[in-house]
Amino acid sequence: MNDTSAPLLRLAHCAGCGSYTYPPEAYGCRVCGAPADQVQPVPPPGAMHLRNFITMNAELVPGLPVPCVIGEVELAPGVVEEALIDVADESALRLDMPLQVVARTDEGATARFTFRPVGGAQ
Repeated sequence: MNDTSAPLLRLAHCAGCGSYTYPPEAYGCRVCGAPADQVQPVPPPGAMHLRNFITMNAELVPGLPVPCVIGEVELAPGVVEEALIDVADESALRLDMPLQVVARTDEGATARFTFRPVGGAQ
């Protein structure tokens, strides 16, 4: 589902306990404490889901476009990150909907990735 020209979103996966971490440049496993050589960058193990969202009307970070939708995205079991959701407004969203990652291409972007509903519904 990713644009093949875009860098893939990666997570750190622990060979010892099977847990995931973001970002992928982990110094070791955050769950079992395995050393860094036991943690490898991998794509997300399955669909990513929207856990919560809110429309922001204030520029909390320099360069953040407002209004915008910020959501909590579950990248893997137990790994939830706040991210910019690429929709015109939150009426296109529902909790637990599957999301796809989209690489940001605009210079000066505050984030490397955004997310949008699977199928590109906006």
